[in-house]
Amino acid sequence: MGTWQEKIAPGEEELFERLARTLVEGRSGEGRTLHRYSQVGLEGRLVVPSGVAATHAHGLFAKPATYECYVRFSSGAGKSQSDRTTDVRGVAVKVVGVPGEKVIAPLAAAQTQDFLAILSSTFAIPDAETFVGIVQAAPGGPLKILRYLIGRVGFFGALRLVGALAKAQDKGKVSLAERTFFAPLPIRWGDHAAKMRFRPVDLPATPAVVAAGERGLTEALRARVRSSPLTFAVEAQLFVDEQRTPIEDGAVEWLESVSPFVEVARLEIAAQDPESARGQLLQSTCEAMSFDPWHALVEHRPLGSIMRARNAAYRVSTAARKATSELDVRPPSALTAG
Repeated sequence: MGTWQEKIAPGEEELFERLARTLVEGRSGEGRTLHRYSQVGLEGRLVVPSGVAATHAHGLFAKPATYECYVRFSSGAGKSQSDRTTDVRGVAVKVVGVPGEKVIAPLAAAQTQDFLAILSSTFAIPDAETFVGIVQAAPGGPLKILRYLIGRVGFFGALRLVGALAKAQDKGKVSLAERTFFAPLPIRWGDHAAKMRFRPVDLPATPAVVAAGERGLTEALRARVRSSPLTFAVEAQLFVDEQRTPIEDGAVEWLESVSPFVEVARLEIAAQDPESARGQLLQSTCEAMSFDPWHALVEHRPLGSIMRARNAAYRVSTAARKATSELDVRPPSALTAG
């Protein structure tokens, strides 16, 4: 595999700090800045088997192990809205009991590793400043977003971006238990770089019916996990070269024909009742936590300008809503009511 490299612009850190504060301005105490609504919070385990390919056996996946984890399915908007409203859907996994050096120095003693993924295999927005502008324009609807983009990237550039953004939006008609989630931006993979995905396995013969209505997507996912377990194959594809698998340009898809996905673990979610006392405790625990790609081993440090911008954004947002410190996270098995 080729040698990856980041391109850090002068003054980038100061810009990202300013953008992070702009993003959360006036939202303190109101919950997450983005991905506010959660379909469900669950407990599971991440199983790293023996025999992971040597090319991919790095960091958390270097040797066989089983970890407890929290799993949060969510919609991307900065407000709670109907499942029928088109939105970015995501899954966040917090793996607990992970030893090793972490990226964020004040959290060096934390025993967690977070992975975040969405339904799109690419990230269309070219830079952090444009991303913040879109988020700020979003409450005004599609026309306000379009006007903002025309002013920033011109008419034809805006049309291209709007089209790409539309492709990343989900209409809420297919159960999230049956979808593949992608981490569209790269992270370190030992000395390599990689992207990840969570691919459902053991799919039912008949797809789940997602009922019309404000919470159809939520109800379908909760019904599925109440009746049967969920399993996702955790897969990684490695950086090859800057032209075909760029680090800084998230809009370029890393094609499987160039770099195939290789399974490195299984995410196993046992059948559980989200409406039970235990299920409600898991939900409230997940909502109090922060899920951040920078909660990571040094071997899995996020890469690229958008990821570097997220470092500031998540930190500022987490502080604003007083989320649970990563140093205080306990595994699901240690949770007790009261």
